[in-house]
Amino acid sequence: MLDIAGIGKERLHLAWVSSAEAQRFAEIVTDVTESIKNQGKFDPDSFIFELNAAEITLAGETLRWLVGKEVKITTHGDVYGRNWDKESFESILDSALEREYQMNVIFQAIKQGCKSVRDISSKIGLDLMRVSYLLADMEKRSIVEFTGMEDRKPVFAAL
Repeated sequence: MLDIAGIGKERLHLAWVSSAEAQRFAEIVTDVTESIKNQGKFDPDSFIFELNAAEITLAGETLRWLVGKEVKITTHGDVYGRNWDKESFESILDSALEREYQMNVIFQAIKQGCKSVRDISSKIGLDLMRVSYLLADMEKRSIVEFTGMEDRKPVFAAL
């Protein structure tokens, strides 16, 4: 999610360390400190838009459902009896995560006053076709609505 949001996954460091592993803990702290120095200070204020969309995405039903089904599908197969390896499932999960994030970024842009596909595209950096495609899906899901035309451009509003 951090990569999709443009923050970078290298900003997150997770390690399991036992209380008996003082030397390993010191090495991890040194590595993390060096990594932070190399990346520079993180300014969350410059990522508020992206962080809001990421938070909504991670709290969403789609991601929760997919993650909850991973073990069952990769060990027993899907409802059609097809076997899924972990890499294939995670590829689908990554695609769904990116799609949900992009829809949430579009939603955030609309809430901030962007109305047209072109305005949304320039605000969030997605190409026009992708924004149009996702807006159509969001409209079907009652997340946004088409409100009319302004200067011969379709205009959308958040629901």
